[in-house]
Amino acid sequence: MAVGDNTYSLLVAWLKILLPLAALGLLSVLFLLARSHEPAEAPRWVEGRPAERQAGEQVTRPSFAGVTEDGTRLTVTARRALPEPGAEGRAVTEELRVMADLPDGSQIRLAARTGLLDETEGYVQLAGGVEVESSVGYRVAAERFRIQLERLAMDSGGPVTGRGPAGRIEAGRLQVEGATGETGARLLFTEGVKLLYEPGSE
Repeated sequence: MAVGDNTYSLLVAWLKILLPLAALGLLSVLFLLARSHEPAEAPRWVEGRPAERQAGEQVTRPSFAGVTEDGTRLTVTARRALPEPGAEGRAVTEELRVMADLPDGSQIRLAARTGLLDETEGYVQLAGGVEVESSVGYRVAAERFRIQLERLAMDSGGPVTGRGPAGRIEAGRLQVEGATGETGARLLFTEGVKLLYEPGSE
């Protein structure tokens, strides 16, 4: 009987040690698994509705609105945004739209199939074919466009083609500069500008 009592006591003593260790190990595994599925941090200024997590974290209908140094109001929207892996504050977007309401009352609208929003560097990159429309009568297309968020500065960085108030226009580059103390906002066509005058154009 004494042998049985000793065996039972020894078993209880070992269980008091092993069970807490097993529980601690299980909690550690659960903690590590939870951390491994944490998504990349989305840009803080991207506001939207979280989508169903099929291919990672994403935001549907993200939007951003702000005012540049020259008083231009910028509104950026997209159909969907996905944080770029390993790049905090950057998100890849689909169906990106940008609207710039200038202090003089004019407006510039841009649309692209894809884009990149970068909070850290403070810019929006439109790509995949960009359509640009100005309320003063210009409608042009470019392969890409980069827009600064803190001050009105847009740059195609490459050729643009389209139409203006006087007719068809082609240029190696289009830049939009914000208003200064001396001039208002300007659309600058540079690097080999060709204008085909068409009487009766808008």
